[in-house]
Formats: sequence, C-alpha cells, structure tokens
Amino acid sequence: MVVSRHQLRRSRNRGAFALAELMIATAIFAITSAALIMSFISLKRCYAATTDFAINHADQMRISDYLALDFRRAIKVDPPANNNVSIYIPAYYDTTPSHNVQTPVLDGKGGVYYGAADASVNVRYYLDGSVIYRKEGAAEPVALAVDVKDFVIDTTDLGKVIKTSITFKPTFRRGVVSDQIAQGTAFYNITMLRNNRGVY
Repeated sequence: MVVSRHQLRRSRNRGAFALAELMIATAIFAITSAALIMSFISLKRCYAATTDFAINHADQMRISDYLALDFRRAIKVDPPANNNVSIYIPAYYDTTPSHNVQTPVLDGKGGVYYGAADASVNVRYYLDGSVIYRKEGAAEPVALAVDVKDFVIDTTDLGKVIKTSITFKPTFRRGVVSDQIAQGTAFYNITMLRNNRGVY
C-alpha cells in the first residue's frame, strides 16, 4: 500500500503538539505547582504556630500548678519585687541525703511545723531574660516557662491574696506584634494563702 506525502504530513500533525498547546500546558503546570507550594508553606506555618501556642499553653498550666501549690502551703511570703518573689514553705523533708519525710508537730496555737519550729525552705520564682525559673532551697533552678514577656506579682487583702500575671511573647504570630495581641497571651493566677501567719 502506497502512502501519499499529503497523508503522511496529516498523520504527523495529528501526533504532535503545536507550540501554543505546549505553552498552555506549561503555564497550567506552573500555576498548579505554585499553588501546591504555597499551600505547603501555609500548612507548615500553621503547624509551627499551633506548636508554639501549645508550648505556651503547657507552660501556663505548669506555672499555675506550681504557683498555686507553693502559695497555698506558704508560711511566709516576702514582699514581692517586680518579676521576683520569695516564698517560704514548711521543711517537709529533712536535710539527710535520703530526704526523709518529717513528722508534723502541732505548736498548740493552731499551727503545724516540720522539724524545728522555725524551719522552712525558700522557694523563689523569678524572670531571667525571657525564662521564668523556680528555685527551691539550694537546688538548681528549674525553667518553668520560655518566651515570657513580663512576670508581675501583686498582693491584696493585707497580703493574704497573691495575684500573678504572666504575659508571653506570642511566638505563634509572625511579624510585628501589637500590645493588644501580647495582652491576649496574659495568664492570671489568684491564690489565697492558707497559712498566712507571719505574712509580711
């Protein structure tokens, strides 16, 4: 069977892409690829923001637990300075290497003490840079929260109620952060001292 030149040319035209079709296909591929890349970047930023927010929230809960526990059992609280407060709690454990639990003793005036009548352990909360630390006695300080902007301690009701306010740097926001956004990260804790003998 003999194929004419005209039929051969028509067969080749049907099997190939024209330049215009190739450019349109390339443009569609580029737009689709750009959209996928932008979606991936946006998803990655959302994940990072959610992770940062979760870390800050966990720090808030940890500080709340520590502050509430220490303030409620405090037998004395020094007048707080900005970003710094010292709390004195009963010496529940002795000073031996095994840290044995001490037996509580009633003082006959409604008070309870452990070990010597005037024995206590100093617990200090303070802000250093952007980290809040808790230091108990001579032990090494423990970091409780990071990315903290401000740590304020205040007293009311003749020193029987302690108010704390912790403002975090909103690391889950990219770019400039307004004061209103920063205040939205503030965490407040109000604790009434149970053992308020000798407060101030």
